[in-house]
Amino acid sequence: MKKLDNYQQILTVAEHLIQTLGYNAFSYHDIAEKVGIKTASIHYHFPTKADLGKAVVKKHINALCEELEQILNNKKLTCRKKLELFVDSIVAKTYLSEKKMCLGGMLASEVLTLPEMIQHEVRLFFNRLEEWLKRLITEAIEKKEFYVEKRHVRNEIMLILSTLEGALLLARLFQDEEHLVAARKYIMARLTEG
Repeated sequence: MKKLDNYQQILTVAEHLIQTLGYNAFSYHDIAEKVGIKTASIHYHFPTKADLGKAVVKKHINALCEELEQILNNKKLTCRKKLELFVDSIVAKTYLSEKKMCLGGMLASEVLTLPEMIQHEVRLFFNRLEEWLKRLITEAIEKKEFYVEKRHVRNEIMLILSTLEGALLLARLFQDEEHLVAARKYIMARLTEG
């Protein structure tokens, strides 16, 4: 049981360090200090830092996608409410939680210095978010809740993610939540005002 606890603690601490400092700004020594173990214990679970980074991204996106599936499958919610919950969930897990960055966004900003296996996982991370948004927007178009032409769905998805990631960066830079408030209003108005 202790090994499993260490495994989960290592992942949790590594995720926090990536979201606050970036992948390249921490070492196994930093994790070992925070968890209270030796670096050899980290190497036992994750032989390389790339193995650790890959596991962190997989854990993060699987948890996020599970939450997003529950939102999407909730028949009691309007599509507008589902999109609001999407934005609010990301903001709550990032900027409103110790002014962290989105894990995918932080890693994307370091992509040129990341091992290929992590680059691949980060691309999958955003692909899964894009697919979820595509399903939501398609549902909203069919229900006549969003005013978007089907041929522009891909562009809307890119705008949503770009606006949200950019707002997170600017909010963190200026220590000003107003960037996130403005981004949320823009995203919602763009899709729901006919």
